[in-house]
Amino acid sequence: MTPFMLRIAELVGTDESQLGELDTLAPMPMTRISQRIATSTGADRQVAIRSLAEQLVCEANAVLAHADDRLSLVDETLPSELAFAVGYRGRAARVSMTFEDGTAYGRLVGDGFEAELPHELDGPDALPDLLVRLMTQSGLPHHPVHI
Repeated sequence: MTPFMLRIAELVGTDESQLGELDTLAPMPMTRISQRIATSTGADRQVAIRSLAEQLVCEANAVLAHADDRLSLVDETLPSELAFAVGYRGRAARVSMTFEDGTAYGRLVGDGFEAELPHELDGPDALPDLLVRLMTQSGLPHHPVHI
């Protein structure tokens, strides 16, 4: 099992009364204020984050029991934007990169990720926390997990 799969298994296998603080188990993902960057850099970042998202969604779903809800990953095809949304139990987070006038602009929006200024993930390393936060805020199931 991967470290992310073990993290999900630990969360699912923990009795709900022993979970404690949400911020300790599921910290907010690291973000930064969105800035315009070169198109090629933006495309590379988005592809890296999207590829990792697919891997982590598969890993989390592999740990969840057959009867549990599953994470979803939906790509959006728009003329000047690469975007995907990860959903769990009616909540979602959308990660996008918009391309305009030779620049790219990243953005993270969704339930529980509101900010006064536009923000984007700080990089692929922030993605596991994003998925765990989404799952715990949506009511992650709790039952024994056999590793």
